[in-house]
Formats: sequence, C-alpha cells, structure tokens
Amino acid sequence: MKLFNIRAEGGSEIVTAIGLISSDVDFSKWEPVLPLGIRDVTAIIGPEPVNALAALYAGDIDDGLEGSPGAVKALKYLQQAVALFTWLKIIPTLDAQHDSTGRQRRLGENEKGLTAIQEFKDEHNILRLAYEATDALIEILDREAFPFWVESRKYNLRKGLLIQNKEEFDEYYHIGSHRLFVTLLPIMREVQGAQVAPVLGRKYLSMLLAGENPEISGMLKEPAGRAVALLTMQKAIERLPVEVIPEGVVQIQQSQPVNSRLRAEQSARAAVAASLGADAKKYIENLQDMVAQLDAVGETPDPTMPGPIVHSKGMSF
Repeated sequence: MKLFNIRAEGGSEIVTAIGLISSDVDFSKWEPVLPLGIRDVTAIIGPEPVNALAALYAGDIDDGLEGSPGAVKALKYLQQAVALFTWLKIIPTLDAQHDSTGRQRRLGENEKGLTAIQEFKDEHNILRLAYEATDALIEILDREAFPFWVESRKYNLRKGLLIQNKEEFDEYYHIGSHRLFVTLLPIMREVQGAQVAPVLGRKYLSMLLAGENPEISGMLKEPAGRAVALLTMQKAIERLPVEVIPEGVVQIQQSQPVNSRLRAEQSARAAVAASLGADAKKYIENLQDMVAQLDAVGETPDPTMPGPIVHSKGMSF
C-alpha cells in the first residue's frame, strides 16, 4: 500500500501534506516509518477506507471514485493524517545524529536547541493536528457516504445504536469531533446494551430504533439518548488516554505546578466522571418512570372479588 511517492515525488508530497515543514525533506528517512503512520490512522477508521483511498492514489480504482471531488479531498486528509502521525515518530530522532560512536546532537555556533517544555508543546501540537486531520477525514467520509465507508466494520458498529452520528451525540453532550465519535462506538454499544436497553425493554427499544409511534418515541428518546451519551463519556474519561479526548470536550482546570500535573489530571478526571455518572443516573431513573407509566396505560383494575378459598379447617374470602 502506498500513499506517497507513487511518482517519485514523496518529499514534496509530504511538504504539501503537512505545510509546516522545510522543503528539503529526505523521503528515504520517511519511507520506512510511513507504514507505522498508516497503522495509526487505520486503528481509528479501519482498513477499508484506507485501502480504497490508497487504490485511488495508485490509480487502480474504477468504481466511480476517480475524479470525485469528495474522494480526492478525503485522500488529501488521509495523507495529511498519516504524514503528521509519521512526523511525530520521526522528529525526535531527526534531532540527533547517529553513527558508530553513538548518538549526539550537533548545533551550529549561533544555534540553540529547544527547551524540554518547547519540545513537549511542539510534539503535542503535532499530535493534535494529526487527530484533527483524521477528524476531517471521517467528516467527509460520513458526508459523502462512500460504499467503502458505510459498508466497513467500523461504520457498522453504529447499527442498533440509539445515537447514529456525531451530530446526534452533540445534542446530548457536545464533543464536536467525528473522530472521537468513532472512537466512542464500542463504549456506546456496551452502555446501551448493559444499562439502557434493560430499562427500555425489547419492545420500546425496537420502537425507538425503528422510529415507530412518534409520540412514544419522542417521549423516550430524550432521556434514553442522554443517558447513553453521559454514561459513554463517563467511561471514556475513565478509560481513554488523555490525548484521545480533544481539548474542550471535558472542562478540567488546573492550577498545580507541572510536577503535580499528572496527579491533578487524574483527580480532575475522576471528579468529572463522577458528575457525569450522577447526571446519567437521574435520566435512567426518569426513563424507568416513563416506561412504567407507558406499561400501565390501558390496564384497568379488575373490580371482581375473588372466589372463596377452601381450607382444611374452613373457608376464607
């Protein structure tokens, strides 16, 4: 699989994809590491769209994608994401020179290296850009609904879920990220199956998924969807690495010094997760009350008295 250098112009293609790198890229240093960057993107969106867009790049595809503006844009975002993930792996090592005597770093007479905090900020920003490029890629895949995407395994994780896309999730909890939505799908399936579906029951869950009985669906969709979203975010904050969740999705304010950052982050995430769990519990309880009321509709009490009960020592009524 190739996403660069198909016409021996890999260096210029990388410069175009990233845009923040010098024009004298030595592609021979990138080529062995590019497959690892492809693996990073594939882990998020699955192999089907990556293979299809790589075939488009190689000119081996003839199912209507050739010349499609949406497909060309998707390919550019894929190349950008792969290049940024790869750059993140290469740039720390490019700062050093390696030879038979070991590893060293040579600076010119008037050159100064970055401080550790500057290097950290730079690499954090590269990672953020890589995720944003992946997010833009998934957004266009969703919008264009390419067959290789809507028939892929990652996309099919949405089947049977109460929340089908990022826009619907944003109605209950704003994440603003297509990439995060795809990442959350396994957790959403777990939450819906283990905590929300048992409350709804098969009857009402099927009704919501099929869009039947708008009156009942409209009554149950809000608390059910919000419970799924809040419980999903609770588990995501507890389980997912910090860098996977975009900045601003979870509000965490810290005033601690740098050496206490990790401990403060852990405490803050636990507090946010607990708050989400408490809010979700309220919606689950609300949903339980609504289901009980709906089940009671149409049931009329039986006014008849039961018949006599015969015992060995008499009779009771």
